[in-house]
Order: sequence, then structure tokens, then C-alpha cells
Amino acid sequence: MDTLADVMEARRDVLFQRWLERVQRDHAPGPLTEPELADHIPEFLREVIAALRREEEGDAPKVHRVGPLGWEHGEQRFHTGFHLPSVVREYGALHDCILDLVEEQGHALLRLEESRVLVQCFNRALADAVAHFLRLRERELQEESHPPMS
Repeated sequence: MDTLADVMEARRDVLFQRWLERVQRDHAPGPLTEPELADHIPEFLREVIAALRREEEGDAPKVHRVGPLGWEHGEQRFHTGFHLPSVVREYGALHDCILDLVEEQGHALLRLEESRVLVQCFNRALADAVAHFLRLRERELQEESHPPMS
């Protein structure tokens, strides 16, 4: 039986396209180009696969890091006009696309550790994206209420 990393790696393009369609249809603030929608998600998927591979190789259980991608994604989404709930939901859409793909491949169950790594990666990226998005919004509000003196 293939591992979650195997399935995600073999079908990464399908996974990404499905996610793009869902985000454009359900979460984007308006029509955006593919690069605007994609942002750091292809790299995030590569990092999730790498974290899953580390778990397969027997790395001790730990919080799997996915780099500063969530932070950068939060900033890009802020500047592209996304609302914060949409940022959260687009990560949920990606998680759903992964689970749909696993189900289509005939995997009735994920190993507990695979599921744990997946959740850790998503939680880390999402927390970073939300934190940075909120910092940028707070800065914007402060600038609006205290415009620079000329």
C-alpha cells in the first residue's frame, strides 16, 4: 500500500489543480491569476511531503516544520484582498483535497502518524498565516487612525 507521501507526490499536479479551482470558486476575493492564487502552496505541498517522508524514515515524533511559508502566504493574501476567514478556509480546502485524493486511491485508512504530521503541518502554516495577516491588518488600521503629518 502506498503511503500518504507517495499518493501526494504522484498526484501533486491533480491535487494542486483541484485546490486552485476550489479557491478561485469559493474563497478568492475576485478573479485572480494562477500565480496569485498559487502563491506558496506548491512549495508548502513539497514541505508537507518531506515531513511525511521524515516520519516514514523513523524520525522521532515532533512538530514538523514547514518553514515560513504560512507567514509569507498570510502576507500575500492580505495584499491580494482576501478576507481572513477565506485564508483559513483555503487551507481547509487543501486538506480536503488531500483526503479526497487518498480516498480515490483506495486508502480506507491513514496511519495515525501520517494524519498527525499532516495536521501539524497545516496547523503550523495556518497559525503563521493568520498571525501575520492580523499584524498587517493591525498596522493598516493604526496608519488609518494616525496618518503621517505632512
